[in-house]
Parts: sequence; structure tokens; C-alpha cells
Amino acid sequence: MTATDGQLARIADKIASFGKENLDEMLHMVGEGVRLVSSLERVRIYLEDLTRGALSCAYCCGPFSSEIREETFPIISSEAAVSHTFVTQQRGDYRNPAEKGLPMDRDFSGRFGIDGTTLFPVTSQGKSIGVVCVDGPSLPSDQIAQLSPFLNQAGERVDQARKYHQQLLLARRVELYKRREAAGFMVRSAVRLIDGLTLASVLVPADRGMEVLASHAEDPELKAHYETVGGIDLTEGSSLVSRYVNEHGIITDERLLKPLFIEDLRDEKLQRRALIEQMGLRTLYLVPRYVPETRRLICLINYYTREVSRFNDFEMGLLQTHAEMVERVINEVGGEHLEIKVLSEISDLLQERNEGLHPFLTKVLSKATELIGADTGSIAIVEEREGEKWLIVEDEEGNIVGAKNKEWLKKKIPPFKVGGPELSDSERSLTGFVAWAKQPKMIGRVWDVDQHEGFHRLMSELIKSEMAVPVIADDEVIAVICLNSLHEGYFTEEHKRILQLIDRLTSRHISDLKRIESLQYEVNRLQTDVAYKDPQVSSYRLGNIIGNSRKSQEIVEFINTVSRPLSNRIALWSRNVLQEATIGLPSILVQGQTGAGKEFFFNNLYNKLNELYRQEINPGGELPVKKTNIAAYGGDLTYSELFGHIKGAFTGAYSDRKGILEEASGGIVFLDEIGDADPKTQVQLLRFLDNGGFVRLGENRERISRVLLVAATNKDLQKEISLGRFREDLYHRLTELSVVVPSLNERREDIPDLATHFLGKLYRTYRSREEAREDAPLLSKEAKDALVAHHYKGNIRELRSILLRALFFRTGKVVTGENIMQAIRDGMRDQSPPASERLTGEVAQGIMEEIAAGSDFWMAVYEPYSKSQISRDVVRLVVEKCRAQAGKSMPEIARALKAVTGDPQGDEEERKRFFRFKNFLYKTVKI
Repeated sequence: MTATDGQLARIADKIASFGKENLDEMLHMVGEGVRLVSSLERVRIYLEDLTRGALSCAYCCGPFSSEIREETFPIISSEAAVSHTFVTQQRGDYRNPAEKGLPMDRDFSGRFGIDGTTLFPVTSQGKSIGVVCVDGPSLPSDQIAQLSPFLNQAGERVDQARKYHQQLLLARRVELYKRREAAGFMVRSAVRLIDGLTLASVLVPADRGMEVLASHAEDPELKAHYETVGGIDLTEGSSLVSRYVNEHGIITDERLLKPLFIEDLRDEKLQRRALIEQMGLRTLYLVPRYVPETRRLICLINYYTREVSRFNDFEMGLLQTHAEMVERVINEVGGEHLEIKVLSEISDLLQERNEGLHPFLTKVLSKATELIGADTGSIAIVEEREGEKWLIVEDEEGNIVGAKNKEWLKKKIPPFKVGGPELSDSERSLTGFVAWAKQPKMIGRVWDVDQHEGFHRLMSELIKSEMAVPVIADDEVIAVICLNSLHEGYFTEEHKRILQLIDRLTSRHISDLKRIESLQYEVNRLQTDVAYKDPQVSSYRLGNIIGNSRKSQEIVEFINTVSRPLSNRIALWSRNVLQEATIGLPSILVQGQTGAGKEFFFNNLYNKLNELYRQEINPGGELPVKKTNIAAYGGDLTYSELFGHIKGAFTGAYSDRKGILEEASGGIVFLDEIGDADPKTQVQLLRFLDNGGFVRLGENRERISRVLLVAATNKDLQKEISLGRFREDLYHRLTELSVVVPSLNERREDIPDLATHFLGKLYRTYRSREEAREDAPLLSKEAKDALVAHHYKGNIRELRSILLRALFFRTGKVVTGENIMQAIRDGMRDQSPPASERLTGEVAQGIMEEIAAGSDFWMAVYEPYSKSQISRDVVRLVVEKCRAQAGKSMPEIARALKAVTGDPQGDEEERKRFFRFKNFLYKTVKI
């Protein structure tokens, strides 16, 4: 297979993946495949169009593409090559068609400079559906042999999309017919409203003008004459209305924002003299109905008299009320069919089996774009990054996480910050504003800053108008649908209503899919800790808890004992049995030294509970889970992390946010370092555990959540209580169930198997490509004895560090006792460290001195690390030194290192810097 064959196969697979709503995308890919094989840039694709009774050009690239797309050919004709190929299903090759071609091809080819063309029939199930024209030199036989099966394969998918597209066009024509009927009823009533009213008409925007939707006069000849000449040309200077309205149907003169009274038409310069001379119309009362945000005309209602008249205030008020009813009829009556179509299409989609969030969003966007007739669009997902909310369509690597279509119009969509007037001009966007305001918004002219106050980000010079609607679930914006048009003022109130309908129908499903993906990510991360089992270890007791010692077996017994009753309790939550809340929520306190494995215990407990959850509650689901570290926050930030906040609760709270106790409702939450919780958080936690009730920061409404709370600490909470730093009532509430994770020195029998287990995991992580995955090094008996004899201050973490150094510096397939002793010596603080560690310590100490002398974290640490001038170990050592001097909490460390200079709670910029600091340490340096 050649490289071209492979690329063509990928294009064919892409076409096959599209739904019936993606006609333009399919044709674009067909055109791309034809250009790839032929190396020619002029391609035309004609499709059978029964709504026009012709072969319409549905795709064209190369010179004159926009003009060529306006031209059609007959479905059956012997005078056009396209028609002949369509009927005969025979490939054609025409040279110099401007002189030697069929009659209809001569003028066409001459006007558009086509000196030759190769025509391929496109068929579906043996029936012709279209023709592909490749303009240029004749194609060699090998290229024809590649293109013919490719086009045959694409034909069936294109046919499905073609039929769907034409059904929608027909539906819109049905809507137009219904509008005409309804508007006709209204104008018939208009001429009876006021004595002397001769003729009434309703005009709606059309291509570069306005056309008569309906008119009525008691004189049938007058009505017939008006229907013939009543349309308006909006080319500048061509008509009376063109003074006030541009070619796109947008009001440009503010005088037409109100009704316009013209007492005598003979005093006006009009293009259509027939209104005055042949029909004898004199006075005109012109009432506009338009979209306020965009000034796009919905309709113009004209009220004419044959006598020069002046309407009084009552009569003008009556006519204005009548015009409002006309607008309502046009918007509501005509849109019913499309709304039913939307309901049907989305209902069918919700019944389909969807593989995940991105495929579902892609289908929703395709349907929305096609149903509304937009040119392109995207769906952005709301994500929280560094404490701020962003709208994400694609990640930094270009992977689509939301959805977008017609990528040639919207190539790269960067993240947009959610926010309103507080954002700088460079941060503003329409989707970000809509997510912040929780309200839809249309921009009729993207170049008009007054229409959007800078809340628009240019993605393509071709895009002229834009509309965005938030997707809201549980009063929270979870996504934004944005549609674009290549025409000014394209979107209407009806379009907005349709998009809001799609939002209401899909928001819950999108929320569920988003939650499932987030949960699956959390579960996958958690399960990586319990999934690995070394084949040389036989003492795994539960998950991958190694249980030779009595202490370890007690941990296993604890998990096995409490899991069943806790699972029974969780089952009551899934059935919404609220009576059980009177006894409060279950909790477990996990105590143990730093590095003993408290989180590892939690991971295995969760794994056991998740198995029971799948067996008894939801076979295809995952038990909700969330983790956080209390020491990473302070004050309102801790409260917000646990219980959430509403927009405006504190400086920088630009949108609502759920806390993890609400996100994990029905599941399990792990709170590490509970001993560092501030007094306000302790009070709210106690209240929450008593009845499941909580209040988001800045809100008065009580909310309810049911979770199993697992809290961990390395502190002596009894001592903290005596010092007044921890509430005794919260302690008793947390210790309904409690477990102590033993230190490594208390479970020495487990050390040989633990060492084998961790050595195998470390090997798989650090091995080279040449080394076999299963070929992990072995620990000699001397190595195991040395590990058992060592006194551990850092518990499991220290054991892993020793094994990592031994793994790196071993000389063979066996880790010897000497390797272990060397690794222990290198790690001991009372021994002289190796040169690399001495250098690390010196650099870290120099940075600490530099900060003390007046520099800050960003200049002394962040910038050098970003430029690869200092290592990750240096950054970690700086943080360790600072932690020893200034305190354990992250806000204390941030202030000591001068990453922030004030209070992150009270100043927006300081808060942003704090989140940036924390994100750098957690996600970049991975502390």
C-alpha cells in the first residue's frame, strides 16, 4: 500500500464516521480525497436536488468557486456533460469544452476558464445521486482506479446526508408557507382596522432585499399588482428602505428603530414608481419589527392609503399592536415544524448508545448546525484550572474534548476564560461571557464593537455573525454551544429558541457524561495504585495489601468488616431513602505516621466498596470518589474546596462552583491532613456529618449530599484538642470508625515482599525500551536482610527511595546487599551526601538566601526551572526547607517564598498568584 492509499483510506474512514447532519464535512473530505489523488485543485461536486429540480453544485474549490456554486444543471439533459454522466452513470472525459463541448458546457467552461474535465458518477445502491468533476488535464488510469472505488464507498453516506439536508430545506419551505398563510390572515384583518386603509403588506428579508410575505387589498387587481412589484431592493441608494437598512437586512439608520410615517409618497424618491403612478398609493405608515441586540429585521409591515392621510395617536398605536401580532405569528407559527423536528432528532440521539462525551457533543453540534442552518460551530466544555473556570474545545495537543465542525473555518480554538466586565479586553470572548451571565447572546455584526463590547474573539475573517447559548444543569453552566454564520445578522430569536430547546433536552445527559468521564479519570488514577501485583509475591491479602504481619492483617480485616455495612448504607442513598439521614453520615478516621500508607489504605478500601457497588447497585458504573488535601488551602479556599461557592462570594469568584462533597454525592471522599482544618471548616464539617446539610460559600440555601467521609492525619488529634486547635466534638464524630496504619518499623515481616513489590513497580516505570517488561531485577537475600534491619523514619516513602537508588545504580540483574547499603548511606542525612546531592543542597540554600535578600519565588525558582536551569530536586528541597522554617500549610509556604505578598483571600491578583504557585508545585514539579 502506498502512502497515498493509506491517506485515502483514512479519509474514507472519516467520511464513514460522520452522521447524516454532516453533509458539508463529507463533501469537504471527498474533495480532499480527489485533490490528494489527482494533485489538481479544481473540484466540483453536484448532487441531485429535488427541492430545486436540478443538479446543484454542493461543493467547489479553486478559482470562481463562489460563482460556480450558483450554477445548476438539469437532472436530465443531453446538452450538459454533468447531466449526461448523471443519467448514464458513465465516467466522462472532455477536452476543450468551451469550443468542443456540449451546448450548455460551452458558455459555462468559457466563463470559468475550464480547459478540460473528468467526470465521475456518484451512486448509492445502484442509483445516481451526483457527479464529481475534476477540472484540468486528463487523469491517468492509476488515478482513476484509485478514485472510482473511493467515490463508490462515499456515495451511500453522502446520499443519506443529502436526503436529510433536503428534508430540512423542505421543512423550511413548509414553514415559509405556514408563515405566508398566517401573515395573510393578519393583513386581511389590517385593512379593516382603520377607515381609509387601502393595502397592508408584510415584507421579510431575502437575498440583498426584502420580499413580500403576504399582502391584502379589497381590490383584487391592486393586490395582484402589488405582489408583482412590492419587493424591495436593498442595494445602497436603490430604494426608500435602503436608506435605513443594508443588504443584509440590518437597520443602519436609527430613525427606523421606530415606526416611520410618510405622509405623501410623491415627495419621496422611490425606485418603484408603480406604487404611486399605477396603484395611486399616497400615505405609508412603516412599522419595523427587529431583533434589538442585532438590529436585524424580522419583518416590515406597510400600511398604505390612497388618500393623503395623517393617522392619529390612537390609530398609530393600534397599527403598532397589530404589527407586534404579525411578528409573533411569523416567529411562533412558522417555527412549530422545526421545533418538532428538533424534539424528534434529539430524542432519537438520546436513545442511541453513545461511547462518551466527545462523540455525543459532536452529534449534538452537527444537528444544531444543520437544523439552524449555521455555517460552523463549536461546543466548549467548562473546566476549572488553577481555581478559575475556562471553556475548552481542544486541549494543548489539539485533541478535541468538546466539539467543533467545519474545521477549515475554525482551525485552532484556544481556551477562553469565563468572565464578564472584570476581564481585560484580551481575555474576553462571547462564549466566556455567556457562561458567566448564564444567558444566550447573539452578535449580528462581529465587527461592530458596540454590539458585543469586546466580547468576541475572531476565529476567522469569514465569520460575520455569532450566537452562543449556555448549557445549564443543576443551575451550573457546564458547556456553551456557539454557532457562526458567514452572513451578517443571520441568527434570529427563533434560532435562539431552537438552541435553548437543544440545551434543555441535552443538558442532563451532557452533565451525566461529563461526570462519568471525570469519575472514570479519578477511578483510573486510584486503581493504578492497587492494580499492580508482582508475580514473585504471594502474600497479597486484599487488593495489593501485603499481609504477612499481624498489623497488616488487621488492616485487611478492618476493610473486609466495614465494607459490607458501608455498602448497604450507600445503597440506601442510591434509592433516596432519606430517613437514614437522622443518624448522620458515616466517617472513618485514618491515623498513621507520614509515609505509612494512609492514602494507600483508602485506595484499597475504595476498590472493595466499588466492587460491591458494581455487584449490587450499578453494574456498569463507578462509585463516585473525590480526594483533597486540607493543608493545600486556607480560610475561604478550604471551605470552597469542600462545600463550593456561588458567584461573587469572594474576590475572584466569577462563577458558581460545586465543592467536592457535593460532586461526590452518593460516594466516598478522602480528606488528607484533616488536622490542619481551620475552625470554620471544622464547624461546617461537623454539621455536615450530623445531617448531610451544607451551604455553599456566599449562599443562604441549604443543600444536601450523602458521602462516606474518610479523613486522614499524621497528627496526635488528642494533643491538638488539648491545645485548642481541633474540636473535640468533631474528633468523636470522625472516630465512629477509626484505624491506625502501622509504621514500617511495626511490620518488618512485610518488608521483603513490600520491597519486591515496589522494586517491580519502579522497574516498569523506569525501564528502557530494550528491557523486557517482565524482566524485573531480583533482590538478593542480603539485600532483603539489610532492608529488614534498617530503621525507617519515612516509612513506605523511604523504602521506595532506597529501592529507586538501588535500582539505578545496580550493576546486574540482581540488587545486592551492597547496593542496598549504599542506597541507605546515600539517603541518610547524617552522612555526607554524594556530589550531586551536595550541589542540590547548595543551590537550594542559595535560592533561599536570594529570596531572603529581596527576590521572590517567580524570579528565583519559577523562571530558572522553566528555563531548565535548576532541577526538580532543587525545587523540592527549597519547599522542604521553607516548610521546616515557615509551617506546613501551602499559604504559609507561598508567603514565605514570596510567591504571594498579601492575603490570597482578600486580593484577586494575590489569589491568582497563589493558585498559579500551587498548580506549579502540584502539577508541574509534582510535589
